Amino acid sequence: MTSPEPKVRTIIFTAPERIDQEWVTRLAASNEIELLERVALVSQTGEVARRLRPELVIIDRELGQAEISVRQILASAPDTYCVVVLPDPDMAALRRLMAAGARDVLTAPAGTGDLLAAARQARALAAERRGATQVAAGPARGKLIVVTAPKGGVGTTTVAANIAVALRQVAGAPVALVDCSLQFGDIGVHMNLRSKYSLLDLIASANEIDDAMLGRVICEHDSGVHVLLAPPEPESAAQVDGAAVGAVVTKLLTRYSYVVVDTWSFLDEVTETLLRLADEVLLVATPELPTLRNAKRLIEFAQRHDLAMGHIMIVLNRFPSIEGISLDDVQQHLRHAVAANIPSDGVAVTHSINRGVPLVLSHPKSWAAQNILRLAARLAGDEVSTVILTAEEARRGTSRKSEGKPGFFNFARRGA
Repeated sequence: MTSPEPKVRTIIFTAPERIDQEWVTRLAASNEIELLERVALVSQTGEVARRLRPELVIIDRELGQAEISVRQILASAPDTYCVVVLPDPDMAALRRLMAAGARDVLTAPAGTGDLLAAARQARALAAERRGATQVAAGPARGKLIVVTAPKGGVGTTTVAANIAVALRQVAGAPVALVDCSLQFGDIGVHMNLRSKYSLLDLIASANEIDDAMLGRVICEHDSGVHVLLAPPEPESAAQVDGAAVGAVVTKLLTRYSYVVVDTWSFLDEVTETLLRLADEVLLVATPELPTLRNAKRLIEFAQRHDLAMGHIMIVLNRFPSIEGISLDDVQQHLRHAVAANIPSDGVAVTHSINRGVPLVLSHPKSWAAQNILRLAARLAGDEVSTVILTAEEARRGTSRKSEGKPGFFNFARRGA
């Protein structure tokens, strides 16, 4: 018995007065169509297509608006199959719409049979595209985010746990969290997870990891984040080397869209391996001179030794606080802009850690949690404000503009 064809993900752009017209209702009822949205604003065509990534878009607007819509949609989602519905289209209209990128033009009122034929064509092209992509690119690789610090006690584990949960929330994609603070890892405490298995159980068979093995070793948090805990005994750290950790993380990157790794404040072989593999490095610091001095030294060391091939983003934790130096002073000392800040919220953070519930779950409306969610959105590719210095700015979603360079270091990858 053959499985049914997948429904075609479809958006309809039409005029406000025609949003419930008969052919739209008939199409929505078809078992071949998954109607994602009916939209009546031309200004939203590009944004909606970018967000929902439909396979088929049907545009029922007058010629000029239809032409604009097709161009906006294809600029945001180039693989979309665009069909335009027009009353009595002439040759000039056909040329304009085809030049814009429309794949078909139907005469209004559109017949259900013609629309379903277009949907089947869109489905076939999408299937061909997926097959070609899989052959050409092989398995997709997720994004590796390494959380590190030049000094203990600045909140790397808090940041790592919350960023993992926040990424799961904002991206809706598979996320793994790995505790590579090998001697005294606390991810299990922050996530209220216990297991007899740990990273150590994967090290010996790093190149043979399969789904069954991961299923036994990885813990699933209530948030949906999959967690790989640190070894249970401090002396076990001696059995873990950089090559083995790199192999484990590389395997995880073929199965998860995001892999977040918590590290200790020690530049050993394991940490250096992770920094070289990372797509984004979150360098966590607090607004005290010893920590900032070490942060600056770590950045310079990473640059000299080609450790960080991706971005290093400075995350200023516990800032602003009741007493502390200013943002300008921090950036002058580091000679670089801060990429994001997480305000001081000791009571909520302590309550969160003691309960084993990440702050973005225990106090989701808090200023600190909201800044973490913004940072997660930025890591996922969204353009959002991440330096928020007052509660009022947090409510408005605006940021304090920083002077100088962008908020991350970009060390070019070899061969780029």
